[in-house]
Amino acid sequence: MNIKYFGKTLEQTKHFGKVLLCTGLILAMAQSSFAKGSVPQPKDDSALAAIDGNLSAMVGQMLLLGFRGLDLSEDPAMIKVLQEGRIGGVILFYTHGRIVPYNLANPEQIVKLTKELNTYSKYPLFIGVDQEGGQVQRISSKNGFKDWPSAEVLGKGTPENTFSQASEMGNTLASLGFNLNFAPSVDLLDSTSAAIGSRGRSFHSTALVTIDHATAFSKAMEKAGIIPTLKHFPGHGSAKKDTHLGFTDITTTWRDKELLPYKEMIADGYKGMIMTSHVYHADFDDKPASLSSAIITKLLREKIGFKGVVVTDDMQMGAIVKHYSLKESILLTIQSGTDILLFGNNLKYDPDLPNKIYNHIMELIAEGKISEERIEESWKRIRAMKEYYLL
Repeated sequence: MNIKYFGKTLEQTKHFGKVLLCTGLILAMAQSSFAKGSVPQPKDDSALAAIDGNLSAMVGQMLLLGFRGLDLSEDPAMIKVLQEGRIGGVILFYTHGRIVPYNLANPEQIVKLTKELNTYSKYPLFIGVDQEGGQVQRISSKNGFKDWPSAEVLGKGTPENTFSQASEMGNTLASLGFNLNFAPSVDLLDSTSAAIGSRGRSFHSTALVTIDHATAFSKAMEKAGIIPTLKHFPGHGSAKKDTHLGFTDITTTWRDKELLPYKEMIADGYKGMIMTSHVYHADFDDKPASLSSAIITKLLREKIGFKGVVVTDDMQMGAIVKHYSLKESILLTIQSGTDILLFGNNLKYDPDLPNKIYNHIMELIAEGKISEERIEESWKRIRAMKEYYLL
């Protein structure tokens, strides 16, 4: 008697079972093979590992500076600090006073320069630029590219359009050799703000719309292999004065809602940098935000929960240099919990600036004012970012 299972005889069922078994083995082998092929290969972090425990190298990784010229032959001091591993990143500019172009002349020259920077650098290098769009774009029609819309213009459209525009921008930056963009600004729009709103640098006056567009912009940068940077913490949008020029007090104009873009994007897994502002808020501290442990460590790191890299705005702005010596500003910045000190070396060029900053930090360590452990804390955050984005 042939017993039927689901309309088939026992013999038919046995044969069907063998087919299923063979098919299953083939599928299993295929899946196993696919799985092996899809497992990310370990990154070669030997260049970063060489920095681990090396105090001099770890200090260098906390420095990001500008330099002079369309190629490095115009700034021999920069070649030397790159070769010695005393710098972790650079920032490039289109203008320096009346010198135009300064670092960025045309596509071919920019590619050559970024390759030169990587060739001379002892360690993997952040190569950054301010590329927001609108009035703040170093890559534009002036040096052979297109002009990108400002944040304010993008904010009037859809996040999908912002993603599309930022994708084109990010891919262009990546093709030129950049890996870091000091954008987007998440300062809330206030048209009376001297440095931000009046220049179209904010997406919107509401936090929710700002978050949508800043998220789209940041994700487009990441997809292109470019590190995004949210700025200017804890919020520069309400400031009536410009920190480039001098002391800027936001005590009576700043509102808690200016923190919302940071809170929401960090909670959503944001992996880029955050740039601090030099604004002053008396209810937080008696120092500008970029020099304040109350703002950087207690608010941004402990209360909001940011674990990533914090970079300063340009430390040569009037809000800093008119009130603090170079050594004092370096001490307070590192004590605040900030990881990277950005010196554009553009507002006032000094060929020896990299060495001055480096020597001041080593002196502060020798004087016991900064611990080696504090330097290592920043290096670990920088290392994680470089491994994630640069390797």
